[in-house]
Amino acid sequence: MTATYYTRRSFPGFKLKALSATMLFSLGALSSQAQMAADEEPMLEEVVVKGIRASMESASELKRNASTVVDAITAEDVGKFPDPNVAEALQRVTGVQISRDRGGEGRWVSIRGLSSQYNMTLLNGRTLATDNAGRDFSFDVMPSEAISGAEVYKTSMASLPEGSIGGLVNLTTAKPLDNPGLRASGSAGAFYDGATEDWTGQYSGVLSNTFLDDTVGASVGVSYYKRNWQADTFESFTSSTEAVDANGDGLKEEAVDGRGIFPGIISYQKKFGERERLGFTGALQFRPSDNFETTLDAFYSNYKTPESSYSYNVNFYSNDGWDRFENYELEPYNGDEVDRWLISSFDLTNIPLEIGTDTKAREAETYMVGWNSIWNVRDDLELTFDIAYSEADRPINGTEYYTVAGVNGGNFSFEATPEVPTVTCVLDDGRNCLDVTNDEIGLHFMEPKGESVNDKALSVRFDGDYRLDSVDFVESIEFGLTYSGREKDKVNWRPDNACAYCGFGDTLGEVGVDAVVPFPGEYEYDSGFDSWPALDPIQLFQAARLHRGDEFFRSNILAQPELRSSSVIEEDVSGGYVQANFAGDRWSGNVGGRWVHTETLSMGHSQQLLELQEIPDSTNWNAEFTEVVPVSESNSYDNFLPSANFTYDLSEEYLIRAAASRSITRPTISQLGPDVNWEVNSPPPRVNRNGNPELEPFVADSLDLSLEWYGGGGSSAAVALFYKDIGGLITSEQFGDEFQVRVVDEDGNASDEDLDFEVTAPVNGDSARVFGSELAYQYLFDNGFGVMANFTWVDSEAELTVDGEKIDTELSGVSEYTYNLAGIYERGPISSRLAWSYRDAFTACNTCAPGGRPTTTKEFGSLDFSASYEITDNLSVYLEGQNLLEEDNHTYSQDVRITQYYEAYSRRFELGVRASF
Repeated sequence: MTATYYTRRSFPGFKLKALSATMLFSLGALSSQAQMAADEEPMLEEVVVKGIRASMESASELKRNASTVVDAITAEDVGKFPDPNVAEALQRVTGVQISRDRGGEGRWVSIRGLSSQYNMTLLNGRTLATDNAGRDFSFDVMPSEAISGAEVYKTSMASLPEGSIGGLVNLTTAKPLDNPGLRASGSAGAFYDGATEDWTGQYSGVLSNTFLDDTVGASVGVSYYKRNWQADTFESFTSSTEAVDANGDGLKEEAVDGRGIFPGIISYQKKFGERERLGFTGALQFRPSDNFETTLDAFYSNYKTPESSYSYNVNFYSNDGWDRFENYELEPYNGDEVDRWLISSFDLTNIPLEIGTDTKAREAETYMVGWNSIWNVRDDLELTFDIAYSEADRPINGTEYYTVAGVNGGNFSFEATPEVPTVTCVLDDGRNCLDVTNDEIGLHFMEPKGESVNDKALSVRFDGDYRLDSVDFVESIEFGLTYSGREKDKVNWRPDNACAYCGFGDTLGEVGVDAVVPFPGEYEYDSGFDSWPALDPIQLFQAARLHRGDEFFRSNILAQPELRSSSVIEEDVSGGYVQANFAGDRWSGNVGGRWVHTETLSMGHSQQLLELQEIPDSTNWNAEFTEVVPVSESNSYDNFLPSANFTYDLSEEYLIRAAASRSITRPTISQLGPDVNWEVNSPPPRVNRNGNPELEPFVADSLDLSLEWYGGGGSSAAVALFYKDIGGLITSEQFGDEFQVRVVDEDGNASDEDLDFEVTAPVNGDSARVFGSELAYQYLFDNGFGVMANFTWVDSEAELTVDGEKIDTELSGVSEYTYNLAGIYERGPISSRLAWSYRDAFTACNTCAPGGRPTTTKEFGSLDFSASYEITDNLSVYLEGQNLLEEDNHTYSQDVRITQYYEAYSRRFELGVRASF
């Protein structure tokens, strides 16, 4: 399997206004080359990648021949990527970490410590639309069977697309002429989830063929996946501190006794749902001669993930609960000189029992269609044109439901324990709170909601490669023009008053609605209970209609588009690059520069403050606003991105590689909205801008150095150092501004006054530095055994703004240590691999805990296994297992008993059969 992404061929592009001329060029070239096809003998090449060893050898060869620092994964065979999930395959790449979705499946990719926000994922070198509100690519929409390879670029070249300061992931699909002849492969398997104990079907098939003396090729691939999953989770939505009596004198003297931390709102959750994905890939390729090639390819994915969650919630803030702690115990806490106690247990009376239901309705439809043409105009000039359109759609439109119902008068006892705390509750009549009946349950919070996203991406490139055989040391000059256009529409759906029924007063029994449904299994953690009443949200909404009538329900509860938090962002990026490629007897390198011009148009809705009316005996005002009106803001900026890469062959086996570059990551699209919120009910008056259309990219200057060894037969080793200096990180800044407002005093006199407002807005301002090293080793023995190991160390320093002040801390999401260990055995009909992937603890959020302190996600390791046995040359059986040790996800605030989130992931297995010919 050969790589095309390292060269100019993978990133063709052109300014959109010249698109028609370039299409005529490609069509003209197609016509002229077709006439030559009959007179020339077609080039035949057979490169077969089969098995784990061949995949490792191919990846090693790609890394060795690359012009920059890169790692790669290649398919073991057509339609057989080495892991059932693309993200989980990427986690085995040196320096790559992943984040997991509910149920333990990999979804997001971090590179060298920088989270998915700082990275970019492409498909065949093109921007792939995503159903997220930002730019991050969700790998769960990508069938692994659709991918023939994945390359992770850790340094930049002028010829590579801009947009990633962490790393660039390029996913590639197979081309039919790369494997001439009639080829077919397919698999059928059963997927087992350890939490649900259900078996579900997994199916895939790939068919390709070549025609007309291997000048025309066509391929099609289809895959289907379904998983029934379940997860028991615990979450603490907020925490607070309260003055405590630590010395036993009956007084809560903050200066003497200090403050104790306690959970504000906790939630025990039983989550479950289906994940169903249908994927399609196709390609039509024409190569009439060695001088011309054109390819039309397509990708489609439909991913449905309906989800339900039954929760048992306790709001310790209810009824001023923090003033009524009884029988509380204090333990030293890793806080500061004031916030130094953990309230490890307490009793609290007259707190509502809250039963919640939360549903998700994500259905992501993603597709891409692309056309690529390569024309060797003459021996020293190659031109490439590429155009692609991609769209992703997630139409929710208020069809997700979050409800809270329950009963007043619960008497709770709480005990903080590692991972999941214990809580018990009894009612005033002595009954267990969980013994309440349907007739006693009252309505409370009711929110139909959702976020609809539509993302459209057009990318066009025109590239050239001019070879200079007559110039010493200069091999070629690469050049190109690029254009990309993107439009992301985001609509938030919310009710006008989700708390219209708050108070638990409207009971289900009063209107004769039964909302209680069977609880799905037992809650597995030692929390003081194993189940609670589960409620159907649709029945709760029916009860609300019956209680107060359809008109009241419609005006308060039905979801409507929330225009002020919705946006349409248009982004147009044009640019070009020039890159000179050099080579000598034992060295090679490239130097180049890339220039890009970015224009954004942010459209949304806002409202202006018209009048402030003074309230007698108060410092507050009553405010009058305009109607919500459309607004738009535009912005533009330019970036010049130089880069240099150098490789020196110390010997046939050893080489040294160095790189320096400047790169950018543009702001998350959701941060560019123009929406504004006014807060005038408490002094000083404030304006909160949730987005900022004037945001500019983060900019990183990077240095890389690596020493690499290639021993042949796929064996290799490398040690690398890297450094990134990042500026322009987005922070929330507070500053004063003056607004002219009409003010009406207590006597009704009106005047126009200039008032000082406190403004909060996201701005570019923070900075960070990332330094690290990587070690990688793989060795393939002649007896069938092989070993792969890699290790990454990352250190980060960040200067972040918190409450208007600069603090020195570290970047969130950065694990100091990550490593992978894998052993393989492949000989005769047997192929097997046992792999351990480990990620060290990391700061999940720098300022999310009380007092602005950080939260931590504990270390995580996954032991995975795969094995196959060839019954014949064309038929094999396989077994794969993920997370065999059932590792868990635990995020906490400084003490493991102050849990923010906990979930134990289940084992997953797949058993099936593969056939090919």
